[in-house]
Amino acid sequence: MSLKLIHFPMTRSLRVVWALYELGIDAEIETRAFDRAKLKEPEYLKLNPLGKTPVFFDGDKRIIESVAIIEYLSNKYGDGRLTRSPQDADYADYLQWLHFGEAGMGGYVNQLIGQTMLLPEDQRIPAMAQWAKVETLNCLNFIEDSLGDKDYLLGEFSLADISVAYLLFLIKVTRNGGILGEKTNAYFKRVTARDAWVRASALHP
Repeated sequence: MSLKLIHFPMTRSLRVVWALYELGIDAEIETRAFDRAKLKEPEYLKLNPLGKTPVFFDGDKRIIESVAIIEYLSNKYGDGRLTRSPQDADYADYLQWLHFGEAGMGGYVNQLIGQTMLLPEDQRIPAMAQWAKVETLNCLNFIEDSLGDKDYLLGEFSLADISVAYLLFLIKVTRNGGILGEKTNAYFKRVTARDAWVRASALHP
């Protein structure tokens, strides 16, 4: 087994580090300082042709989607821990939440961050910022209503929490955290108190 992750703190590769620590899987983690310009340089484009993060290698097999990577790791090297199988009663819920962190919510959060923080002020479009906020809030309300009295999305911790909680982290660190509901805030505090998150988020170049 030769596993390697190119890790940029605070980016989506954080999901992968978190999962590695939760699952107790040994891998080489090469932590680099995030520099958007360097992601477009030839050296990095040889690793990830999209110029994005993360990029993960299992030998000569490359995977670049963070949610795909964490499920791959669990199923191939973690005995399926933190996942669900088709025989489980909450399998559909697991799949829904696992993919909700990107397919359902990621695009709106990306727009919110771009329009409120990343883009220079003279390039921001107020109507787009408002649209992104409304759509992100719609997703957050879904999380809030779905949590009920559960500690985690499925009741017990799973990869679905890694997928979704990372988006909550992005909302928080870009000073948009005021739109999280009470239960979602408590949920975020709960997941980020886990030892694996604490260790993963502390990694720096």
